[in-house]
Order: sequence, then structure tokens, then C-alpha cells
Amino acid sequence: MKRIITICLLLCIIQTMQGNSGIYAGGPVYKNRSYSISELKGSGYTCVVVWTIHIDASGNLNFNAEFPLVQNGAYIGASTYPNFASDIASLKSAPTSINRVEFCLSAWGSSTFANIKTLINAQGTGSASTLYKNFQALKNTFPAVDAIGFDDESTYDVSSATAFAVMLGGLGFRVSLVPYTASSFWTSVATNTNNQRAGTVDRVDLQCYSGGAGNNPCNWNFGSIPLYAGLWDAEKSTSQVQSQLTTWKNNCNIAGGFMWLYDDFDNTSGTKAYATAINNVFGGGGVNVAAAGFYQDCNYAGYGVNLATGSYTLTKLQSYGIANDAISSLTVQSGYSVTLYWDDNFAGSTLGKTASDACLVDDGWNDKVSSIVISAASALSNARTVTAPATGLTITNFPGQQEIRFFDASGIAGIPVRIYDITGRQVMAVRPVGNRINVSSLLPGVYVMVYQVNGKPVTKKFVR
Repeated sequence: MKRIITICLLLCIIQTMQGNSGIYAGGPVYKNRSYSISELKGSGYTCVVVWTIHIDASGNLNFNAEFPLVQNGAYIGASTYPNFASDIASLKSAPTSINRVEFCLSAWGSSTFANIKTLINAQGTGSASTLYKNFQALKNTFPAVDAIGFDDESTYDVSSATAFAVMLGGLGFRVSLVPYTASSFWTSVATNTNNQRAGTVDRVDLQCYSGGAGNNPCNWNFGSIPLYAGLWDAEKSTSQVQSQLTTWKNNCNIAGGFMWLYDDFDNTSGTKAYATAINNVFGGGGVNVAAAGFYQDCNYAGYGVNLATGSYTLTKLQSYGIANDAISSLTVQSGYSVTLYWDDNFAGSTLGKTASDACLVDDGWNDKVSSIVISAASALSNARTVTAPATGLTITNFPGQQEIRFFDASGIAGIPVRIYDITGRQVMAVRPVGNRINVSSLLPGVYVMVYQVNGKPVTKKFVR
């Protein structure tokens, strides 16, 4: 028996290749915002570390000893720099090359980690502790900040550093380690933290400049945690940076590189030049195109974020500063399509948009969005009808599934099946032995499965 099915012709959209280039940036981020934010977004760096937060003996947070940030569980930085929070959020808002933003803690000569140790010994890290309250306020104010960097250069207490990192993981932060010496301390913190809260420490920025100028990344081992090697523009030209990182990539398998310090070359050609030097080694650094924008209020008012093509779970939306059930209007650029989902992980009711909408109230979707898929409109709308047998056309399809199961699949075994993400990138190729395909290795999102039955192409969209 045959039946008519409608399938979408898959348009492979080449996603901007993401490199592994970082930059540490201090005062110019908030003092010279008239150019620094746009310069960083268009620079080619994929990670910006805003440097640095100090913690005093009372647990209060201040930035570079220049302005108070958080006190008594409340954000107070706006009284000094009213645009600081929105500027940090905008770093990842397309168009931008940046996909990760961090706040760093401490520096040489700072008592930050000694104060952390004292506070934890006295109060612990529970929800009533000063550190918990202040970093919860920090996360609430800066949801787009992905990680907190540990630049401990004197205290080196494994117990308190681990407890602090685990607390940050519980608040939704990742943790980056920024060592230049004391390797056993850092590896212990990484191991102990991830044993208690898996995946919390997800990056190591090794200082290979100044006091760490003699460091060789080959001598540092953090297992599966990626290591990035840092160099200083005061010590290395762009050509020397590219040459050194190439050597370390080939010999030590480093994941990327970073530059210290944006403050040295902000508002000059050096900003892009050093990013290019790193990206020449590791690839990527292109600026993501804004495909759609999402706004807190109707008529494109309130807080807004521009996003590139991709699949956005609630967790991912929150990392861009978009709260759950907080979208009231959206813009859609020509040639793109947006699918809004009522629930997280692309579940529940859906609403498709191929044009801007100034208010979602009339659709019954005001403040109802929990996940989003953005794709090229042609990937969803270039449909045609073909005749194909029913064999293998019914599959399981629900968020969180670990495997795809085919029903009436007598003809699917041994047939090549390719799976693509929403950007058109192939993420899996398999020949099913029976009527199941294990998809547990895929990240949550929307995917397209492509195969042929009796010479006819079959395309099925599913949610992982």
C-alpha cells in the first residue's frame, strides 16, 4: 500500500564555524562602551572574559576596585554604570562572533580567595550564606554570563575553592580555571568539583605570559576538560601568537587560545588582528547573522535579543538573557522562519512565524514561549509531495527520547540514514540493524532524518 506524504526538501545551511579565541577585557568594557561593545562583537573573538571581580571580607562584590557590583544580595552596579548589565547581555546578541561570556574573579595581589575561604568556613555555601545570595543576585542580573573564572594566585585552598565552584554550578554558572602555577591544586579543584557536580568546570585558561611565561601546555593535564593557552600582546606580536599556538595545537592538542589584554589595544586594529591570529590556527570567528529578534513587550519594546539560526531550549534562551514565558513580540528577517514552542525542549503547542509580529496577544501566545527553533524559511517551506511506501514513515517523536523507533519498518534495516541539525549540518550517519536508531549522543533540539525507500527520498523531522 502506498500513501501520499509531504516532505520538506532539506536545505543545508552552513553554520558559522565557531572558533576558540578568547579575550580578557577590563575597564574599557564599561568605561568606553561607546565603541568597546560593538568592537568586541565584531572582532572575531568567540569568548569574552570581563575582568575582574574582587570579593571583600564581608562578601561584597566590586569590579576592579572601581565600582561596587553586589552587596547584601542586591545588584548595585547600575548606580555607577547604568548600562553595564544590558551591555554585557548584548555581547552575545547577533550580529556577533561571541558565544561565551565570563566574569573573572581575583588577580595577583587580591585577597578574594582568602576571603572566600574565610566566608565558607564561617557560613558554608547554602542559600542563607552571603556568597550564595550575592552570586544569585549576579546570575539574576547577568543571565547571559556563562561562567565564572577562578584566578586564584595565592590562597590555593582546594576545599573552599571546590565548595565555591560547586555552589556556582548550582546557581547555573560554569567555572573556568585560570592557572599559572600550582598545577596539583588546579587539577584537584577540577576533579573534585566535577565529581560532585558533573560538567561544572568546563574550561581551563592557562596563563602562558608574565609569571606563567615559561608554561608549556603539554605539561598540564586536565583530562577531558579543554585547555586554552593565553598569550600577552606586550610579549608577542600577532605572527608570534599564531606561530606559538600552532606549535601547541600540534604538540599539546590545546583547544584554543586567548589574549591578555584588550585594554592594551582597544579601539585599534590590534583587536581584530590578534583574534585573526588565533582563528587562523583554530578556525572560525565569523560573525553570526541576526535571523530573528525577541522582545519582552509588545511593539518591540523592553529587553530585546537577536539570535542566529539554531535550536534554543529554555536553558539556552536563558543564557542569552531571555526568561521563560517572557516574549511578547518578535522580528523575523527575510528568508528565515521561527517556530515558537509552548514548553521547553520543543514540546507542546507550536506557532510558526515567517514575518515580524508586533504583539503575540492576538495569537494567544503572549508570555508563553519556552523554546524556539530558528531556521532558513526555505528549509521549512520548500515542500513537495512525493509518493512513497508507508514502510518506515511512522516514528517515535517526543522530547528527551534516547532512540528513534520505526513502526512497520520491515524495509528500514540496513538502509543508510543521515541525520542533520536545524542548521543543515550532518550530525549522524547510520545503517539501522533493526527498527531503532540510538540518538542519545545528540544534544536536545530539532533534527531532520533523511533516507530513501524504493528510490524515493523520505525526510522526517523529530525532536531529541
